[in-house]
Amino acid sequence: MKPKRSMLFRAEALLLALILLSACGAPAPATELPPAEQTGSLTVLEWAGYDAEDFWVDFKNTYPKVTVNFEIASSDADVYGKMKAGNQSDIFHIYTGWLQFYVDEGLVEEIDTSKLSNWDKVPDNFKKIGQIDGKQYFIPWDWGFTSILYRTDKVPEGVDSWAALTDPQFAGHVSMWDDGPGAVTISSYIHGYDETAITNEQLAAIKDEWIAQRDLNLFYWAGEPELVEGMKSGDVWVAYAWQGAYALLLGEGVPVAYANPEEGRNSWVGVYGIRKGTENYDLALKFLDAKLGEATGNNVVNLFYYGHANQDVMNGITDETLKQAFSVDNPEILNQTNFTPNLTAEQRDAWTAMWAEVKAAP
Repeated sequence: MKPKRSMLFRAEALLLALILLSACGAPAPATELPPAEQTGSLTVLEWAGYDAEDFWVDFKNTYPKVTVNFEIASSDADVYGKMKAGNQSDIFHIYTGWLQFYVDEGLVEEIDTSKLSNWDKVPDNFKKIGQIDGKQYFIPWDWGFTSILYRTDKVPEGVDSWAALTDPQFAGHVSMWDDGPGAVTISSYIHGYDETAITNEQLAAIKDEWIAQRDLNLFYWAGEPELVEGMKSGDVWVAYAWQGAYALLLGEGVPVAYANPEEGRNSWVGVYGIRKGTENYDLALKFLDAKLGEATGNNVVNLFYYGHANQDVMNGITDETLKQAFSVDNPEILNQTNFTPNLTAEQRDAWTAMWAEVKAAP
């Protein structure tokens, strides 16, 4: 069967149009600029110290013309408060225990992991930490322990319980992290409370406990540098601390130890999320992909002494101080660790309010 004349006419017209476009030098489909030529800006809501270029060096080197700005937060409660109030940072850094809020309240974008070239270097158990309802909302990045850091020359008998932070014998030489949920966690360990089901009566007792502890506390620390300085000077003998402070002080020859309390250590994982509605989503993905890069990961391990989500980085640790800080040679360490559970909105608000009352009490 011969095609109808109208069909032939349309085909001839289309062919002619294509020839004319070609002759006129019609532009080729747009292609993405090379990374070194890309421009733009990102704002990251970050914790003190992580704004240093060492901790985003892969992105800096790959996208040198992109401007990265930082806003600093002091705690998970602070990050959440800022984001809830409408902070316009493109990316934010939070820790386990707070993830569900951002999804429930529509503050975070789902992450397209198919665009992350380093995603296959992240172990599956870490990937799952950033998943809510089967969707990847967060990228795991740093991880570590929380325990009691102490000066072995000031406390030669050692520390075997979280109760050391409330022990009157250390009055004036204790430093607690400035965080209500952290305080509740410690008290739940000491008294055997179910951290996921703290009652009103238990919370009232916890508040009284930390009001009493305030007379023992030299200062509440918000960033690790001030804690490290207090330990170095000998003013602080016993402190709530992450293992990064422990490794820093070990490396400088300060006589410190990191307790394995009978109640167990605490452990945490830091994640990055992308703000819901950001206009810089694709650039934010590039930033997070670079955050999982090897040079950045090595700096997290070697400069801040925290674990990194890139397993290739962790497999490459050979430094004995780092092995000690991560308890690499103790295969049972994670079995002696309490992982931070997700808080409910009610717990978050109640525990944060409790801490404000502790600090404001006469």
